[in-house]
Amino acid sequence: MLLVPAPTLGVLFAMHLMPDTAVGKAIHFSAKVWLFGFPLVWLLLVERIKPRLPRWSWHGMGAGFITGGAILAIIIGGWELVGNRLVDVTVFQEGMAKVGLDTPLKYLGFAAAVTFINALLEEYVWRWFVYTKWFELLNGLKRPAKSIAIPVAVALAGVCFVLHHSLAMHVYFGWQANALASLGIFIGGVTWSVLYLKTKNIYAAYVSHVFADVALFYVGYQVAFGS
Repeated sequence: MLLVPAPTLGVLFAMHLMPDTAVGKAIHFSAKVWLFGFPLVWLLLVERIKPRLPRWSWHGMGAGFITGGAILAIIIGGWELVGNRLVDVTVFQEGMAKVGLDTPLKYLGFAAAVTFINALLEEYVWRWFVYTKWFELLNGLKRPAKSIAIPVAVALAGVCFVLHHSLAMHVYFGWQANALASLGIFIGGVTWSVLYLKTKNIYAAYVSHVFADVALFYVGYQVAFGS
């Protein structure tokens, strides 16, 4: 309740209620700070555990590469088969220009930051914190909740991961494209939660996530600037 609404509220104000305003941008920035800072505050003040950066590990990395490659193929294949018929290219191009991503160099710089930095931060928030806390909450309840804690926690973490993405995509896509993309994001969130559950290695989920972002920004480049 304290964490999950933050990015959705940030997107709501910055892209829907107060777009292109200093207040909207400030709320969006504050929501980002809260999103990435709150788990550390919770760890320090509530659980009283000293945070530490997990060491890089190759454990489960094969699954990360396999799932990432499969997601990449599905995204690009889905775009070529269905997605390119659902997206209004003009609206997307105008949207990219509006936020300053009007040249290939700017777009690729933004894509690199999201793919390699933001993806890791999202794994830290949505898999390490949100999935784990859903599991702890459900596992602490009486049966039958306890017996289904893992699958329900995975599903709920996936839904939480979708919310702000879907609201942001609403600006650029019609409902059909948004619904298809939101389903893909949910599947990605579930996949990465399962990877983290099975491997206990956040970097395995991160590698898989990187493949997905590469595919998404490849598709976005085709739409914004053509082949």
